[in-house]
Amino acid sequence: MPLLQPPAPDLRPSQLTYVDGYQSIVSRVRRKGGSGSGGVVIFVGVDVDGLLASRILASLFRQDDVPYRVVPIGGYSELEAKRDEVVASEELHTLILLSLGSLLNLSEYFDLPPTCHLHIIDAHRPWNLDNLFGVDVDVDGEDGTGQGRLWVWGDGDEGRLEGVKKSWEALEYAPSDSDDSDDDDEDSEEEDEDDEDDDEEEEGDSDEENHVGEGRIGKRKRTGSAGPKKKRRDDDDDRNAHIERVNKYYHAGTHYGASVGFTVYLLATVLERADNDLLWLAILAVTYQYVAAQIDRDKYEEHHELLGDEVARLNPPMPAGVPDADNRSIAPTDELRFALVRHWNLYDAMLHSNYIASRLKIWKEKGRKQLQGLLAKMGFSLQQCQQAYAHMDRSLKRDLPGKLESIAPEYGLVELVYPSFGRAFGFQMALLSAADAVEGLEALLEAAKGIRMEIEVDGGKGGGEWFGGMRTWSLDANGNGDVPAAEELETLEQDRAAPKIHNWHVQNFWTSYDACDDIVLLGKSLQLAKSLHRAIIRQGSAILDKTAIRPLRTFRFAAVREGPDLRVFCHPAPLSRLALWLVDATRHAWNKSDVKQGKKAAANPFVVACLNEDRGTFLVVGVTAAKEYGDVRKNKFGLAFQQAAEESGATYKHDMFDTSVVEVAEQDLKAFIEALQLHSAEA
Repeated sequence: MPLLQPPAPDLRPSQLTYVDGYQSIVSRVRRKGGSGSGGVVIFVGVDVDGLLASRILASLFRQDDVPYRVVPIGGYSELEAKRDEVVASEELHTLILLSLGSLLNLSEYFDLPPTCHLHIIDAHRPWNLDNLFGVDVDVDGEDGTGQGRLWVWGDGDEGRLEGVKKSWEALEYAPSDSDDSDDDDEDSEEEDEDDEDDDEEEEGDSDEENHVGEGRIGKRKRTGSAGPKKKRRDDDDDRNAHIERVNKYYHAGTHYGASVGFTVYLLATVLERADNDLLWLAILAVTYQYVAAQIDRDKYEEHHELLGDEVARLNPPMPAGVPDADNRSIAPTDELRFALVRHWNLYDAMLHSNYIASRLKIWKEKGRKQLQGLLAKMGFSLQQCQQAYAHMDRSLKRDLPGKLESIAPEYGLVELVYPSFGRAFGFQMALLSAADAVEGLEALLEAAKGIRMEIEVDGGKGGGEWFGGMRTWSLDANGNGDVPAAEELETLEQDRAAPKIHNWHVQNFWTSYDACDDIVLLGKSLQLAKSLHRAIIRQGSAILDKTAIRPLRTFRFAAVREGPDLRVFCHPAPLSRLALWLVDATRHAWNKSDVKQGKKAAANPFVVACLNEDRGTFLVVGVTAAKEYGDVRKNKFGLAFQQAAEESGATYKHDMFDTSVVEVAEQDLKAFIEALQLHSAEA
């Protein structure tokens, strides 16, 4: 099983890189011939990272005239169905997994034809160690590499697993029981030969078997021989130590490695195919990981530096102040932690910021007054802050960063800016930040179809927070994505029936896929993104106002059983975002409370459940909580969910590639949560 390394100057000649994997795919296409797309199939996990990676890889394939087929996959049950479908095809010779599959034992899960190769590029961690360190055989041997049929695209961090690798190999390639018996016989014979004073016949073979550890079998030696016994005890101690190390690796919790989009972009750079379009997709992939709390600030800045070098290389300086309809340049920016600020108004952008919420407690009237006080102290009137940011006075926008830097720390706001990038889109959009583009793509993935969402109509809102002209979002609409009022009832009825009829995630994937190079569609999606922000703060504020958070033994729990946004949070991504909002909103307050009581500030994992009335189930997500904003901790809820469901006897479905999401029968939720308390989710 070849482990492919990212390009680096210090690689040994024997180490394979992404280029070797890609060239293997292309060469197999050349040999197999045919123009059908069934030869190369790409399974893509339905998330922003997988989406962006599929766009980059598809671009590379088109340049090499490689026919391919992209198949969006929403979960394990769908993966199983699609697996059986494509494996049955006689055309298939290469299967690629993007943003899924790292936890599976791929050589067992995919019963591939002998001449079919499988490539996996996934950021989900931990890896299944069989994929990293196992050995398989390339039956046809057509590439000439002799490396096997399963290609794992690593991110360079696998070198840190050397100790785990040794333990895995010790367990995987341990002598069989019969080998142990033979070794014992040989040891006994050697002792007889060496012991000149002992004519006693060997009795070890007649002794009964002794089962030690996890099924390891040995044989007793004669009473006078302590050496072999001690050796077996040492072997058993070693075996137990190896088992403990491997289990510790798997039980440490789920986390994320390098972005899949970033990985495929590195391939493009080595192939000398990188351009601004592919670079922009890679920037969005890394930005998504950061804003979704999949990677910490240090890892983000490491990738940001590499991407910054690419931006400088591919984007020569532009003449200042000269408008250009064809300008598609990318430039570094300092991004404010305000939600969609360039496409909203300053007040709402700050109000819907997770970071602002955590510091000012904006769900309370006092917190909102603090926000208004901050703006007033900077010299910004509320009326100015509630008009569209694009229409604000230029001097106010120019002075905003400096005034925030000098005044915001008085309100505990000290991390309002992070380094990012923005891209120009000619006359269509002067600047779209990477964070805003990610918001738009994520909104389309979550709610382009299948959820009834109200969006704000341009010009229909005079100011304020949650009132104004609103229309139902629809991709089939004209202008701003609204539909006539007469059609709203029909749309609502369709949405109610939607979960029973459609796999909306597949349609939403292709809508987002198209939006990657359709700035008009992506621009419209920002209205949908704002509606999702409103739903999150509306539901989060309701939970906090009602003190509906229950502090349990190892986590805090909240359930959403009613409300106008119930259907929104029946989907994993919005519910996970709500859970992260609650973590951010309460972290600062609870840390201060712990310090006042003389306790050490503790992380507070969150479990949030939402009722799905149509299915009679609760969707449950678990998120970890770092002590500081921007830190990321490993998530142990995946294993805890499985154990709690089994111990409580709950009817459940653990089908998502993100293992910290589970669906539990409505009547079993109480028992499930009670069992979950017994399992620590803290890292």
